[in-house]
Amino acid sequence: MLITIIGAGSTTARALVPMLIEETNHDLHLISSQYIEHQDARIKVSKINLLDKTILKTAVMQNIPQVIVNTAAFTNVDDCETDRSMAWQVNVTLVETLARLARVTDAHLVHFSTDYVFDGAKGPYTEVDIPSPINYYGKTKLAGENACLSSGADATVVRTNVVYGPGTSRIDFVHWVLMNIESKTEMRIVTDQISNPTYVDDLAEAVTRIIMRKRTGLYHVGGSDYVSRFDFAKRIADFFKLDSSMMTPITTAELHQPARRPLRGGLVSIKAESDLRMKVRGIDSGLVSLRHALFSGVKK
Repeated sequence: MLITIIGAGSTTARALVPMLIEETNHDLHLISSQYIEHQDARIKVSKINLLDKTILKTAVMQNIPQVIVNTAAFTNVDDCETDRSMAWQVNVTLVETLARLARVTDAHLVHFSTDYVFDGAKGPYTEVDIPSPINYYGKTKLAGENACLSSGADATVVRTNVVYGPGTSRIDFVHWVLMNIESKTEMRIVTDQISNPTYVDDLAEAVTRIIMRKRTGLYHVGGSDYVSRFDFAKRIADFFKLDSSMMTPITTAELHQPARRPLRGGLVSIKAESDLRMKVRGIDSGLVSLRHALFSGVKK
């Protein structure tokens, strides 16, 4: 079986690829806008412009996959407000293209979304709660979900939030806190944005089990601890025995960000844990895994 991973340079893909290699005997086709090094005979890499529909179609159709996993996304929430065309292209149009390709090739499409499809009035949210996004990023992600689930293809949407881990393709919240502490940079961190941070390997494990069990529909995967960003930052500093004195607690309103933020977000993972027979980590367990990966030189 062939699994094609779109946006394979992403943080999630970097955790998912080694897990699929270890847990399955499937071949992988990594499609990305950046070059990806690999040393496994079961992996093929294509470096393309993901937004060129013709090139993307050719890359996928030349190696007919049984599973397509889309990890590509435009995730900068404020930039989505100002560059709405790009946000729509990546978060919606690309998903529509992949959904069509999945339908044509009879492939199982797995797509990632976010708790930002909710308004943050009463989180954490289950899969049956009604989405109501309050910023353009959330609106594009919801549109991407709908394109996926209404396409007629076998499709799974995995919502997650505040993903962190080793081998990141961009600076996640944990690395941001550690970098600022190391450089003695003052941090203004909100106390009123609440979520459940997700260790990336748990997300990769969920997707691996979704693929192996051929599960479709909607799943929430979020960590087991529900905390504010400020409390998360404090726990990061405490765990690594670092100075947290440069952290200043503030409210979201004080940041004056272009995009509105859901305040009480987060996701309930009971369905994923019971149906996929897995357990998502809390913050302490996630940071232990991260520390082990960082100090053992593991690159995921």
